[in-house]
Parts: sequence; structure tokens; C-alpha cells
Amino acid sequence: MTTATSTTALPRLRLRTPDDILAGTPYLFGFHPSDSLVALGMRGCQLRFHMRDDLPDPAEDLDVLADSYAAMFQRQHVDQVVLIGYGPPGRVEPLLHATTAGMRRRGIVVREMLWAHDGRYRSLVCDSAACCPAEGMPYDVTVSAVAATATLIGMVALPDRAALVDSLAAPTGAALEVAERAARHAQTRLAGSAASPAAGVAALDGALRRTRDGDRLSDEEVAWAAFLVHNLRLRDAAWMRIDRDGEPGLELHERLWSDVLRRCVPAFAAPAAMLVAYAAWRSGNGVRARIALDRALDADPGYRAAKLMGEILDRGLSPQALPPIVRPDPSAAPARRRVARRRRR
Repeated sequence: MTTATSTTALPRLRLRTPDDILAGTPYLFGFHPSDSLVALGMRGCQLRFHMRDDLPDPAEDLDVLADSYAAMFQRQHVDQVVLIGYGPPGRVEPLLHATTAGMRRRGIVVREMLWAHDGRYRSLVCDSAACCPAEGMPYDVTVSAVAATATLIGMVALPDRAALVDSLAAPTGAALEVAERAARHAQTRLAGSAASPAAGVAALDGALRRTRDGDRLSDEEVAWAAFLVHNLRLRDAAWMRIDRDGEPGLELHERLWSDVLRRCVPAFAAPAAMLVAYAAWRSGNGVRARIALDRALDADPGYRAAKLMGEILDRGLSPQALPPIVRPDPSAAPARRRVARRRRR
């Protein structure tokens, strides 16, 4: 599964050597890659865009795949890339060479090409057996200064992608029973007195304030928030609020809707999951956005907002390529240009 992400919103890590690159990459994606191709795109000396994809099936056409990667990076106007292949050399090296050729055909310079597997790495652009023997050099990301810096500034690298998926997983067992009970209460409340849009917005703002203050929403509050954003006006109000609060508020919105997503009944999760995906994408975390999007489509395969989010991720669009829905609040973040057209559902 391809995941491409703008890097501009992420804290900057200085990745100078192959060891630095291998130590920093897990923090860019939020987990330690395995059986993966990773490409780090640069404009000048700044990391601007990065992508991870599963290693392809042996029958897949590597040249076609490589050209699709190169086209994605060309759209991001990067001029250099670093490629890393995680996995057995027989599967990784042909893909690295094909991707390098694809990048070069589009005028993108490949600065480094690394193979990494089982704690060893080798540069495929180095011909010296002294520094890059065929069996690779040992490396340990846990003792790197880059890893220490990433941890210090609050970045996290989970053991694998499955652990990241688990962090947004639906409730099960006793937690699911609690969520179902709260959902029944919310349904009764909704049937008894339909909430006005103003009351709904006030309830969502209250949940946001509670989350900002570090309070944990009650099960009933989680279920009510999940139900409210099934109303398109309230969903769009929450969606636009993410952009209006700007970059400083992205973590707060993602935290609120992630809590709702993890604790609500799975069948009702699509709007909350889409809001997590949007906030994560805006903050530069394409991996988390993709996982949240999968939750949305699992709940409702026809959900139009999730399909739109999927198109954004599939095209590898960066947040800078798509202006906000509304102008951010000047008190929260620098003003950005207004979108010329309204977003379709």
C-alpha cells in the first residue's frame, strides 16, 4: 500500500549519513518499515516529501511501478531523492535499480540508494567493499542521536505498521459493549429531540475544549459526537474548523477525533475517521491518514468525503497543493489564501 506524505509540517531532523537516514526514517512514518520501498524527496537540501510502499509481487512490472513513483515525485517538484529498500536483497535491489532509472528519466537525481535488512545495510551507489561489503554493515537505530532527537521533540516510531493500525482500531469486547450501550442512549436522545445546528456546533466545541484541557470524554459524549457528525452541516463545521484553527490546532483536532474513532461503535465511525484522516494529512502524517481512511471506508464504503480523501492520498497531494477549505483564524496561525471553490462532499 502506497503512502505519500508532505514533510514540510513535520519537525526537521538532520539526516546527513546513511545511519542518520535509517535512524530517522521510522520517525517520519511513525513506525519501523519492513518489506518496503521508501523514497525521501528533497528540494535543494530540504526534505519535502516522502513515500513508503509495500514491496511488489514478483510478477509486477517494476518499470511501470518505478515510473509511477517518479511521476509522483515530479509532481512535488523535488529535484533529489534518497531511496531505501527494506527486505531481502533479491526482492529489494531490482526494485531500487528500476526506481532509480525511473527517477533519472524524469530529471530527479538519486543521491543515495540503501538496502537494509535484519540490522544491516549497504549503499548501492558505493563500489567500495571496505565500507559497503556485500553482506552489509551493522546499524542500530536505537543508539542514534537522530532517534534521541526525534523522541525528544515528541515523534514516535512504533514497532511496525500493525501497531499503528492498532492505535486507531475499533473497540472490542467489553469496550465495544460500552460503546454500543452509549450509542443506544445517543439514538434515543436524537429521536427524542433533534439537536439544532447551533446546539450541535456548541456540543462539538465543548468536546474540543474538554480535549484541549486534557479531560477524557465520557462514553456518552463520545457516542454523541460520533452521531452529530453524521449530520452533513455539523460534519462540515468540524471539517472547516480544522482548517480555521490552522497548523497549531491540528494535533488537538486529531486527538479529539481519534478518541471518538477508537471508542465509538464501528458502524458509525465513518465521519470521525474521515476527520482524523484530514487532520493527519494536513499535519503531514500520510500513514495515519491512510489508516483512518481505511476505517472510514470499512464503516461506509460509499462515504463520499472518505472517497475524496482517498483521491487526495492516492494522488500523493501535499497539504500545500490543496489550500484550506476556509481561511485559518489569524490568531491561531498565519493566514493562507482562501479556496476558490467549495469542497464537494
